[in-house]
Amino acid sequence: MTNAELFKPLESKRAFEAISEQIKDLIYTGQLNPGDRLPGERELAALFKTGRMVVRESLRMLEQSGFIYIKSGYKGGAFVKHVGSDVMTGSIVDLAKLGRISLEQLTEARIEIESAIVGLAAKRMDEQDFEQLWKNIEYSEQMIAQGKMLREGNISFHLLLARGTRNYLLEVIIESVMNVVDSLAEQLKPGIRYSAKILDTHKAIYEALRRKDVESARKLMRGHLVDVRSRFLSLSHKAGSEDGALVRREDRLSGDGGVRAARARTKQKGREV
Repeated sequence: MTNAELFKPLESKRAFEAISEQIKDLIYTGQLNPGDRLPGERELAALFKTGRMVVRESLRMLEQSGFIYIKSGYKGGAFVKHVGSDVMTGSIVDLAKLGRISLEQLTEARIEIESAIVGLAAKRMDEQDFEQLWKNIEYSEQMIAQGKMLREGNISFHLLLARGTRNYLLEVIIESVMNVVDSLAEQLKPGIRYSAKILDTHKAIYEALRRKDVESARKLMRGHLVDVRSRFLSLSHKAGSEDGALVRREDRLSGDGGVRAARARTKQKGREV
C-alpha cells in the first residue's frame, strides 16, 4: 500500500487533531507497526494537503501521547513506538496535573485493582513467579541495608504480582498507576524507615500468597495501600499542599524513570526482581 493510499486528505476538523487521529488509526489497525518510519514532514504535508507546521504539531501530540518517538540525525525521523503503558500513564499524569485525581481516588483505585491482582496471582503464580518475588524481597533488603530508598524494589514487587496474574491488561494498568506513585514518592521522600515498613508488608503478602490465603493477602494489601495514602498525605501537608490534590499543576512529575528501571530489572534473565 502506498503512502497516498494510507494517508488521506483531511475532513473539516482541526487539522493537527485529524492527522493525529488518522495516524493512530493506522497504528491500531496494524498498518503501521512498531519501528516503522513515518514519511517526512514535507511528504506528510503534501499527502494531507496542509502545512508543515500543522504536521509538526500533530507529530508533537503523538510523541507526547506515546505513539511515536522522534529520532534526530541522518537516519532520523518519526518512528512508531511500541504502545504499552506509556499512553495510559500519560493520561493519568495529565489528569493529576489538572487536579482531577485526588490521593483518595488513587488509593481507592489501587485497592480495587490490586485486590483483584492478589486474587488472580494466588491462583496462577507458579514456582518461578514466587522465586522472582522472593528475589525482589532480598534485593529490597540489600538496598535498605545500604541506606537506600526502596522505590525501585517497591515498584518491582507490584509489577511482579501483576505479571503473576497472566493478564496483560492488569500489568499495563498497574504499571501506569505505579508511574504516578513513583513520582509522588520521589517528590515526597517517605524515608528509609518507611521503606523498611513497606518491605515487612511485602514479606507478609508473599507468605500469605504462598499459603494460598487470598483473604489475608488482600487484607494486607488493602492496609498497606491505606497506610501509604496516609503517609503521602501527611508529607504533602508538611510540604504545604492542603487541597488533597494528587499533584499541583506547577509540579513536574518525573515520568516513568523509576518504573522503567524496575521494569528492566524484572526482565533480566535469571535475575528477575
